[in-house]
Amino acid sequence: RIQFLLAALLMVAPTVSAASAEDAAMPGKLGRYVFEVTRNGDPIGTQTVEVKQQGDTLVATTESRIAVKLLGIVVYRLHQVLTETYRDGRMVAVHGETVDGNGRRLAELTRDGDRWTGHYNKDRRAFDCDCSGSTMWHVSGMKTEMIETSQGQLRHVTITDHGMEPLDLPEGRVEAHHFTVGGDLGRDVWYDADGNLVFA
Repeated sequence: RIQFLLAALLMVAPTVSAASAEDAAMPGKLGRYVFEVTRNGDPIGTQTVEVKQQGDTLVATTESRIAVKLLGIVVYRLHQVLTETYRDGRMVAVHGETVDGNGRRLAELTRDGDRWTGHYNKDRRAFDCDCSGSTMWHVSGMKTEMIETSQGQLRHVTITDHGMEPLDLPEGRVEAHHFTVGGDLGRDVWYDADGNLVFA
């Protein structure tokens, strides 16, 4: 689970109204969002989502730092940086770097029309889609085709809209828009009125 903790870089913690997140225009609020990652209710790391506008380009970077301990000893450690680049509201490039006990893995893909080409480590990738990214940092990413950013792999998913639900977050109880993603990826996500991810 990841849970919203705070927003930084001249931002305040986002407030969530009863307005539907589906109507939120991309990119929602720019800035840096920090989440706590938990396993069985215990904190094991953080995930930071930073959304920046650079001229006509929007860059969303998701960085995760995980350390799982057993009897006080770290038995698994992960550092992952996933970057999605957008122009005119469409994702045009993805870059994913993952480092854990299995070594370093790198995914890089770019888009020409709806054709995606690139690689995952030494494996070539090529496919066609008008995809979103698997980080799901904004509600506009709720599409039935997603690129798993860490692997540069096309995934086909289903989307179930549960509507608005109350959530208990560190800043208090809020109303958030809940979606369940199924198929090749499995995840439950909640978005605020600006369309930004607040819980997963």
